[in-house]
Amino acid sequence: MRTFRILSVEPTTIFSTKRKRLNCNSYQKIRIVFTTCNKDLGNKNFPDRNNPQAPWFPENREDLEPSTFVGIFKKLREYSEPELAYFSSAICVDSKVTVKLYEGIQNFYEAYKEENYSPIADTNESNLHNSCMRYEKQARNAADFYANFAGARILVARDESNNVLGRAVIWQDVRSLSGNLANTMLSLMDRVYYSHAFVLEMMRKEAGALGIIFRKQYNDFNHTKELVALNDMPDAGIKTGTAYSLKLAVEVPTYKWHKRGAPYMDTFFCICLLDGKMQLRNIETEGNIATCRSTDGTATPEREVCPCCGTAHYAGDNVFCSSCQQKIYSNTIFGKVIKGSTVEYQGKNYPSLLFKKRRPIPPMRTFLQVNKLYNA
Repeated sequence: MRTFRILSVEPTTIFSTKRKRLNCNSYQKIRIVFTTCNKDLGNKNFPDRNNPQAPWFPENREDLEPSTFVGIFKKLREYSEPELAYFSSAICVDSKVTVKLYEGIQNFYEAYKEENYSPIADTNESNLHNSCMRYEKQARNAADFYANFAGARILVARDESNNVLGRAVIWQDVRSLSGNLANTMLSLMDRVYYSHAFVLEMMRKEAGALGIIFRKQYNDFNHTKELVALNDMPDAGIKTGTAYSLKLAVEVPTYKWHKRGAPYMDTFFCICLLDGKMQLRNIETEGNIATCRSTDGTATPEREVCPCCGTAHYAGDNVFCSSCQQKIYSNTIFGKVIKGSTVEYQGKNYPSLLFKKRRPIPPMRTFLQVNKLYNA
């Protein structure tokens, strides 16, 4: 508990602060409130009028919310509700907080793993501590996916003990698919996961200082297209603070891939294959082969990629598209059989038509890589 006397308040008042704690599984919700004596100590009928300890008796004190405490200072300007909420949240952290931009799989992994999170939050619904990607397997797959496949970076807020208080994926090479902004290259700060409300504002401010063009308008997974500009982009007519609704895509490599799995994606949740190019998109569209809205660390298949020609199709009982089935199979009285010989590759046998000099042809490479999305 901290105590302080404010002489400018009449009558002279002794304030203190106290922490209110609530256990929430892996962390504690902590709120700071102010306390003050609510009795007239000079009243002749006050039973403990001459007792110097009387102001500290529990029955003689009451709690004040931080916003009420600020309101006592009449000479201060009137603060907005967001400003008061920021103050109420910030005083809960007894440490300097820094926000930095990182890249690489290890930095992603450390920012996602639950054991690195702050042990406290200012709410019992901290979206950081309740993130579905905080577990070992999911954190590993998310780090691998973002760093080695998606080419993203990560913005992380930490306290002086190196505890993570917030994180957000930063997308540097985002292509707009919408109207007048079609083919404009943009940058985006994705959904922010945070333990304290003020961290959200700190991270938005830092993203703006880094020159990031957009942030999400709503910090959730439902609104994938709604954005707010953090910086001007005069050539494209983008103005700071203006809201936009944009269809977006991030091009990713078809062959150079990560090891396995996929994270739950708040914004770029659709994986598409169009004209041999793979993209992450914030809308469902033609060419969609998988969605990243599973909490188990894997993607959900929507369409199959034909290992013979590379087109996306609805598989049914066959991984090959209807056209390529004729190249691969022969009809016999005993049913369909594979034409030609087979090739062993990484411990499994495949039709030799899918290989050249014992290496997968490009569509087969894509097929093998896409299927890594579904393996945890």
